Amino acid sequence: MTWRLLTAPGAGPPDGRGRVVAAVHGLADNRTTWQRLAVALGAGFRWYGVDAPWSGDAGGSSVDWAAPSAGPARWLRQALAAVPEPVDVLVGHSFGANAVLDHLATRPEPTVRAAVLLAPLVRPAARAPHPVLVARTRAAIRQVVADGLRIRLGRRAAHVADDVFAAMVDKAVARVPDGAAHVVLDRLLATPRPALGQVSTPTLVLAGRGDQRLAGVRATSLAVMPEVDVRIRPHYGHFCHITQATEVAAECAEFLDRVVPASPPAGPTMEVSA
Repeated sequence: MTWRLLTAPGAGPPDGRGRVVAAVHGLADNRTTWQRLAVALGAGFRWYGVDAPWSGDAGGSSVDWAAPSAGPARWLRQALAAVPEPVDVLVGHSFGANAVLDHLATRPEPTVRAAVLLAPLVRPAARAPHPVLVARTRAAIRQVVADGLRIRLGRRAAHVADDVFAAMVDKAVARVPDGAAHVVLDRLLATPRPALGQVSTPTLVLAGRGDQRLAGVRATSLAVMPEVDVRIRPHYGHFCHITQATEVAAECAEFLDRVVPASPPAGPTMEVSA
């Protein structure tokens, strides 16, 4: 697996004070999803992005992330070992946020200084019968993929015929590995509450009140974490790190400046190339 350094076009080299961020995307997405947020957050941070195996085009992984004995947390630990410098902040979106959460909840000691979870997938208060919930989860995954595709298309989406767009969504959904809906349902939505109550890593959770796909106001249930700051914004969508990148960056900066303050350079720094 290869992490890529995400930098703003035309930006200068790291200033020696940058905190290192490792970012994990959601289902059927890829590392480019972080570009706007990385640019908006500014030069005080160095962002690394990776194509996780649930992107559908990551080229495989030595860890079967959908297997009960492995899972996204184990894949993430292996991936973090490949980052070319120590990671200060771990960021995840949607399914990637749950991989981060699962990792934090199953480690006996903190491995990063802080975490940011954007639109994490949270277990509903009352679970429907298993087959029904699986069907709803699959439908929600398809809608999330469609929403993400529409956002990436931008203004071009208005000129794409409905049947063509549906075919594009079908193709994107087909790249989501088999078993994803079951992993979302059984492993991540049911993360044990006692384990979450022992997560000591300072964590910022951002979600939107109108995000009714798989996240939304249910993120308030993560308040059981002792060092968590849960913020539900009425206008944030599931892809708020793209559609509200400036606002999300400001919230992340305020939180991270408080819990992971930047330190002045100790001496000459070496630029890390992608």
